Amino acid sequence: MKRVAEWFRAEAEHMHLAFIPEPGSAPLLPREGYIRVWLVEGFLAQRRTWGNEHYPALHGGVTLSFLGAEPVSFTTVTAPSWSTPGVHLDQQVSPLVPYNGGVVTVTAALYQASQQGPLGAAVQVLGAFAGLIGPPLATAATIAGKMSEGLDAVLEATGDQPKLGVHWSMVAPRGGGRPVQAGHLAVLDAPRPPAPLSVVDGRLRAGGEPLKMDHLLLRIECREERDDPFTPELDALVRRAAEEGLRGNLDSMRAFRNEAIIRAWNSTDLVPKDGRRVAKLIAAELDAARPLGIVPREELLSRLPDRDDPELKRLRLDDLLR
Repeated sequence: MKRVAEWFRAEAEHMHLAFIPEPGSAPLLPREGYIRVWLVEGFLAQRRTWGNEHYPALHGGVTLSFLGAEPVSFTTVTAPSWSTPGVHLDQQVSPLVPYNGGVVTVTAALYQASQQGPLGAAVQVLGAFAGLIGPPLATAATIAGKMSEGLDAVLEATGDQPKLGVHWSMVAPRGGGRPVQAGHLAVLDAPRPPAPLSVVDGRLRAGGEPLKMDHLLLRIECREERDDPFTPELDALVRRAAEEGLRGNLDSMRAFRNEAIIRAWNSTDLVPKDGRRVAKLIAAELDAARPLGIVPREELLSRLPDRDDPELKRLRLDDLLR
């Protein structure tokens, strides 16, 4: 995404960028929640002149501290279904990633791809891997990095430049810059908007009216909890522990139980509070000798300890292992 950042800096004075906070939202504290980026809306006035052989291609995502001090990018390449000049998309650009502090950068660039050209071929190939950009996030980051490198190589060779792009950074509250917060990020292909911008029912408005100039609207989602904190890896370990218990292999069950608890507690896909909640739930369910393989996922998640449970603050990993 380095090429996008350089292009945006060069074109910044010709574009207008606005962040519109979500009403009632508060800045997200480090290690207290998650971030995800969505492509909500796009408008290309000249889309009609592209013809059937050309289509928009989006390369974007979020860059933040994940496994260590070095920032990690979770980006994807996709061809939004733009059948009309302006369309409401609601398309996921990045996975739900824990916010552990530091700088968060949202980057997105819209290109004109040709079906028979090298960029179009790259988008089709790389877009097939977009579904892999999810938990476990350590693997997803590697895949996303390779995808981004591959597309950058194609863009370097072809010289294609974005039609629209954005490069936006946020920091932890009280860090001196724009705090990490839920809201919409609007980028206009003009130095200034024709009227004050707002978001109404997920659509960008200028003075209360639909905007007719080229623009992109991204949504920065911030949430305290994952909707499903059980990764495929944890699912497999818990089910294996339950199966071993049903077969009477208690030593093997104990080993898988403890491994699942340790993986949940130390999961890089979860903020620390959620890691403790999931570890506690795994211990409680397996100790109650209930085979999780037949418990509906919704019922299992309903038994997660409350995030504000005071016992979680005192809970230690050793308390769960046996």
